[in-house]
Amino acid sequence: MNISKLLATAVLLSLAACAVKDDKASKVALHANDGTPTGSASTGGQPGKVTIMGALVVADAEKGTKTLKSGISLNLQAGKSATGTVAEVTSKPEDSLAESQTDTSVDSAAVESTYLNVGCSDDQIDKTYTNGLEAKTLPDFKNTTSVALSAKVVFICGNVGLQTISAAIKADTLVLNAVNLVNKVQVGGLDIAANNMVLKGQNRLGTMGVDSAEAVVEGPRLIVNVIKEVSGEGSLMLTSQGGNVIAATAESATDSTEQSTAEKLQTIHDKNESVQVKKQNLAVNR
Repeated sequence: MNISKLLATAVLLSLAACAVKDDKASKVALHANDGTPTGSASTGGQPGKVTIMGALVVADAEKGTKTLKSGISLNLQAGKSATGTVAEVTSKPEDSLAESQTDTSVDSAAVESTYLNVGCSDDQIDKTYTNGLEAKTLPDFKNTTSVALSAKVVFICGNVGLQTISAAIKADTLVLNAVNLVNKVQVGGLDIAANNMVLKGQNRLGTMGVDSAEAVVEGPRLIVNVIKEVSGEGSLMLTSQGGNVIAATAESATDSTEQSTAEKLQTIHDKNESVQVKKQNLAVNR
């Protein structure tokens, strides 16, 4: 599938609606789809290994465990078989949560005197972050096996289609503005780390396994580490999806399968938002 079709599919995805306003734990942050047990024949691929670290992770006082900060969510989605059966996700979303770690690439980015613009218009670049910094040339994403973006401040806006084995984004401050960034590849991953993350609008970062008629393809790995602080009035959905098993010539079926996945994510978040609103109303009434 070409990048234009991937981007068209990405537009269909609706992101989590809760704003990042405080350090409260999200009540509905973690989700993995149910489905056919993986022992069954021809099930789709599993999502990739996901590691979420730092300020994105908070304590859940009620359960005595870790969860995601309010406004952040994680969805793990398995792929489909050739007959449309969705595999059961075998990993637990809560196992993706980890302590913050230092990152030498972030340390290097923090002392740069540059900023990087990925898909943002002039009015989307907050000048308070760019004072004294020089614009850095954006490398070409096409026809490459590796993408490495590094600057003191990195701005990302809108839809960003990646199909590269290794994609890394390192910054002192990472500003996401209505971003939909998914790395769809057979093997590899997406590694994002920053001291500070600023969220504007609804954002999605994720990985997706490719569809295959010959083998079950797991989703690429996803690593997101915010070492110091998450701020802004936006939200962030993190996703990883396994590849679908498809007929050798059924490219059109691939499109409909991806749209079905998008619709499922939309339904999940609609339900999650409804549940969270009801809980908040109950708390107020008490």
